[in-house]
Amino acid sequence: MRIVTTAVSFAALAGALAAAPVAAQDAGPPWTFAGELQDGDAQGEEEHRYDDHRVHLVAGQRYRLSVSSDAFDPKAQLLRAGASEVIAENDDHGETLNSRISPFTPAETGDYVLRVLGFAASARGPYTASVELLPPLPAPISARPAATAPQAWGVWQGELAASDADREGYYFDDYLVHFEAGQARMIAVDSETLDTVVQILRPTDRDGGPIEGEEDDDGGAGFNPLLGFAPTEAGDYVVRVTSFAEGATGRYRLRISQ
Repeated sequence: MRIVTTAVSFAALAGALAAAPVAAQDAGPPWTFAGELQDGDAQGEEEHRYDDHRVHLVAGQRYRLSVSSDAFDPKAQLLRAGASEVIAENDDHGETLNSRISPFTPAETGDYVLRVLGFAASARGPYTASVELLPPLPAPISARPAATAPQAWGVWQGELAASDADREGYYFDDYLVHFEAGQARMIAVDSETLDTVVQILRPTDRDGGPIEGEEDDDGGAGFNPLLGFAPTEAGDYVVRVTSFAEGATGRYRLRISQ
C-alpha cells in the first residue's frame, strides 16, 4: 500500500503576504504536488484508490484547493486530519473535469487532509494537487447612495472591473444595506453592456451562496435583474451585483427602493 503524505504550513505565508507588495503574490501557488494514482494506493469505498495530502490551514484564511489531471476525471475531498467525515468536496469545476474546492475558510486552525481520487474506481495516472492562499474579501461598500431618484430609489453608480473581487472568475461588488423586518424593498440593476445578476447575502456568509430564493438574473427589462426583498429580521444585509458571464466587466446602476 502506498500512501502519499505531504505537509505545508500557511501561518508564516499569511504574514509574509500581508507585509509583501502585491507583485510578490504573483510568484505562484504556495504548495503544489505532482502525484500519481496507482494500483498500490490506499483503497476506499467502492474500490476507489486515493492519495492523502496533509495540509495545515489557518482559521479565517481563504483557500483554493485544486486537483487536475489529463489521465482521469479527478475528485477532491477535504477532511480533518484523523477524521473520516468529508467536510468539502468537488468533482467537476466549471466546464472542466478538474476539481476545485474554493473558497474554503476553516473555522478552526489545524491539520486537514486533501484527498485525491477519481470519479471512477478505475482512475489511474498522474495528477497535480495544489493549495493556494486567497486574499481576504474587501469590505462591502457602505457609502450612502450618490443620488435619490424621484421615484424614491437609492441609486449607486458602479462598475465591475478586473480589479474587483471575484468568485471563480465572476467579478462582483458588495453593498452593505440596512433593511427593516417585513418592509418590502425592490432591488434593480440596469446596465447597457452587462447581463447582471443581483443576490442578497448575509454579511457573515459572503463566501457562501445567497440567501435561499434571494437571487435574480432577468426579472427586470431585458437582461436586467429585479428582486423584491422583505426580510423577517431587521439588520444589515449584503446586496451583491455580479455578472451572468464569467470575466464580464462594465458599468451598471444599482437602485434600491427607499
